[in-house]
Amino acid sequence: MSTPDKNNTTKGAERSSDAGVNAWKVNRTGLASPVTAESQTQSHEETVKATPEGGVPSAFKPIARKRGKGWLLLNLAAAVALLLVLGKVWFDNRSGTSSGITSIQRSKAEPGTKLLPVTEQDSHMPKYRALVIGINKYAQAGGEGWPQLRSARGDAEAIAETLASEYGFEVQTLLDEKATRGAILNAMDDMATTGDDGADLIYFAGHGCFDEELQEGYWIPADARKTIDGHDAKEGWLWNSTLTRLISASNARHVLVLSDACYSGSLFRGDQPLSARSSQGWYERAISKPSRYLITSGGLEPVLDSGDEHSVFAQQVLNYLKYSDPKVFSANDLGSALRERVAALTGQMVQMGPLPVSGHAGGEFVFVRQEAGLPLAQFSPVAPVNPVGGLNTRGADASDVKKSRDEALRNALALTREGAPKSANSLINVVLQQNAQDHLALAVSDYIKRNERQEGRDELQNLIDKIEKKSKENVAAGAAVPALSRPRVLACLGPELPSGGPDAENIALLYRIVLRSELESHASLRVIEREALETLLQEQNLGTSNLADSRARLAIGKLLPASLLLLGDVLPSEKGDSLYLRLVDTETTQVLASFSAKRLAEDDQEKVCAELATRIAERIVALKPLLAQVTEVNGTRIRASLGTYHALNNGASFTVLSRKLRDKKVPDDFEERELGIATVRKVSEFSCELDVVWNEKVPSKKDDLWIKERGGDRGVGL
Repeated sequence: MSTPDKNNTTKGAERSSDAGVNAWKVNRTGLASPVTAESQTQSHEETVKATPEGGVPSAFKPIARKRGKGWLLLNLAAAVALLLVLGKVWFDNRSGTSSGITSIQRSKAEPGTKLLPVTEQDSHMPKYRALVIGINKYAQAGGEGWPQLRSARGDAEAIAETLASEYGFEVQTLLDEKATRGAILNAMDDMATTGDDGADLIYFAGHGCFDEELQEGYWIPADARKTIDGHDAKEGWLWNSTLTRLISASNARHVLVLSDACYSGSLFRGDQPLSARSSQGWYERAISKPSRYLITSGGLEPVLDSGDEHSVFAQQVLNYLKYSDPKVFSANDLGSALRERVAALTGQMVQMGPLPVSGHAGGEFVFVRQEAGLPLAQFSPVAPVNPVGGLNTRGADASDVKKSRDEALRNALALTREGAPKSANSLINVVLQQNAQDHLALAVSDYIKRNERQEGRDELQNLIDKIEKKSKENVAAGAAVPALSRPRVLACLGPELPSGGPDAENIALLYRIVLRSELESHASLRVIEREALETLLQEQNLGTSNLADSRARLAIGKLLPASLLLLGDVLPSEKGDSLYLRLVDTETTQVLASFSAKRLAEDDQEKVCAELATRIAERIVALKPLLAQVTEVNGTRIRASLGTYHALNNGASFTVLSRKLRDKKVPDDFEERELGIATVRKVSEFSCELDVVWNEKVPSKKDDLWIKERGGDRGVGL
């Protein structure tokens, strides 16, 4: 199998390797390469030809000398002409202008390159980039592996070389063992969020798979297993829904996917391909509008691994890119040619057309052929239309806008879970551009940032460490020091969707994020995210596949004494969602309370979650109120041993009590008398200052004085 020489410079491109990830580094002028002094001299050959005697242009050589007046006039004219030409050459060298060359991208210029001014015309050209993936060798250890392929890597290398040398693409390649799931996701995540003037091409050659039950297709990365313990190892595959979300989140003006894998037609949905066009003006307009386009080697069917040197699909792509007549053509033109040729040779049905994502706005991915770094056709694109991004609200009514926004938020969560946080943030930013005060979008944004920085896991570990330390201090101090109240911890493990796959989990996750945000604002609670708890349980070998079962409750109770679990389900329907939640004590495993709510399709999740959070918080305060001994009394101001450690905030309301034990032999049997109402005015980590309105004379001693959190409408939510 013939592949490009990795150590040689190809025509118009230079190839390098970094830790097995190859990159075709291309110098570009819109679509042209930078012009060195040598190339500038060559570009002037037809107009300025220097003589060995001193560089006088041959077109202006003095004619044979003659006697008389004519001799002086002719020499004078020649001298003037010579000065004009030399002046032009000097000016060209100073300014960097050169006939037939328009502009270069200055940041890409090599040292010593003479820079050319950027013209308005070239600023309308997109920046052409490609991610080219080819996998022959699949990992075999750790379960049943995928069969090795013969031509996928060679196909990818040939495509990469052609795109770089003949079309001016900046190309990154991921080949064989370097094309892991993480590497592919990272590369696509970076590409999707780098500039809004890109024309991004993604080529994949490798195994593909299709799940009939889920109606879901997959690309198979190099490190994926086919089965583990007899079950499909789908967690290591790249789901088509993930690829579609990445493309939907892309900032690029154009995205074109070429997929040469079995069942790759499952990426395609519904839309019919655009009819071919041939007008130069049509291409110049089409390149200005955003597009998201797909060409696959087959539909929901296996495709051939190899023809002669390349797969049939890859060979026909190369033939068209290298040898077709048009110097300017679109993805649709390429797809139409491939459909005819591949079907004739193999019977495979090439699929082509716009991807069903909001980023497609009727444009086309347009190729402009080059030679030696220069475009072979005069091409003047019109000013580009701003990319649509992940949320299209033009001409939509309020319900459509809300639907697009909710879908964008769910997609952002899915991309975060898959390991593409940049694309996730890109989707969130589009939503916030529509409404900077969107509370749901802000809550999702906060979750993504916390997840990316592992803040939830670190906060949980820090809380556990502090609980252990304070417990030891209290035991060591004995009865001489009042026991420091433990913080009230709620692990928000629900709601979940009983079934439905990853998409369903994202719906449930959205509810948990909003509930967490609302619960923290309604009561002095330390709310723990499910994901942080799962991570920590696994790290401490306490993990369980089901956080709702009894073993998980015991493990959580071990880490977080006297904690609470919020469990439950969300059941979606066409009319809306039904939520069923229950509050469980980890120490007794008893269900302390149950809650239910319904959300109609047109209702906001924030409203339903806020109402639920109020009810849950009131019940928690009633069942487990914060209680601490007063440590100082100074007129209408007191201090107590509660603080930010307990998630206490300014404005929280407490009852000041006189608490006396009735019988020392009977613990927790106190005689209580209400002495006043206190409001928190200042909080530190382990103590707070409160203003008190006393019901009677101010106590002279702090002995037997306690503060107890007020429930219901008297304290919750302040």
